[in-house]
Amino acid sequence: MAFVNEKIPEADKERFNSFSFKNPVTHEPNKANKWTIDRERDIFLVALGGKGAYVTEIPMFYALVWKNKVINLETYSDGKGNYKSGVEMWWKITRIEIPESLKPYKDQVIELIKEGIDAHGSGYRRDHIVKVNFDRIVPPSFIREVER
Repeated sequence: MAFVNEKIPEADKERFNSFSFKNPVTHEPNKANKWTIDRERDIFLVALGGKGAYVTEIPMFYALVWKNKVINLETYSDGKGNYKSGVEMWWKITRIEIPESLKPYKDQVIELIKEGIDAHGSGYRRDHIVKVNFDRIVPPSFIREVER
């Protein structure tokens, strides 16, 4: 199975809420109702808030959850085209925070991030995206884990 964009089903909301995601800009609890998920590999990507256009100073923040661990991302994106003819997108991933326990999987995590962002498309829509490019992906930093 691959990543798909979907509305978070009621049956999954308790698990999603257990992560207590907050918008890093407003510090308000994240009440996302959509995610990009690969159920077979038990991994999901969710937008937490921000701006994220190449011309802005504030990134778009995402969380990728894999092995029940949260990987934090700061990103910027740009696109060229339109919904009718298709959009080509470019991404810069300017910060990646990976829990130390996932350090042995660093390369796999980077690939999962790219897969998730590609599937996410634009606003949880992939149908109008014709190509996804990654201009820049910074090396990840590894963070100590805190029990939740």
